[in-house]
Amino acid sequence: MWRSGLVAVLVVLVLMATACARRGPRLAVDPPVDLAAFVAAHPAAAGQPARVDEVGRTATASYHVVQLQTAERPHFHAAHELTVVMLRGQGTLTRAGSRIPLAAGDTAVIPRGVVHWFAPEGARAVSFVVFSPPLDAPDTVPVPGAQ
Repeated sequence: MWRSGLVAVLVVLVLMATACARRGPRLAVDPPVDLAAFVAAHPAAAGQPARVDEVGRTATASYHVVQLQTAERPHFHAAHELTVVMLRGQGTLTRAGSRIPLAAGDTAVIPRGVVHWFAPEGARAVSFVVFSPPLDAPDTVPVPGAQ
């Protein structure tokens, strides 16, 4: 059952990324939000490597805008699957030991328990991230010594 919901969300996100390429990035929340205006209104604090803002929630998932200025540390999520849609910027996702280049419009799925991290290249990377089930508490488990 959750897989069909995840597939539906993934289809919507891919369509959203395609639409962004045509008219400029917008977040399809109620009401739709201009990405540049959202990022400007939600800046990361000085020295803060990441900022995560929840922009929506359902019974089965929560939806977040994630801004990364520096590389994440290797980690996994014990209780959540993630679907990531890159909205701005580029970088390398390392997932289960494989390096995957990502740029605006690309999508990645990260199953729970899989070690991963993202390293932006150049300017701040901005992504739309779906946590399933909804993120209600911190669920980042660091992996010491992994790179």
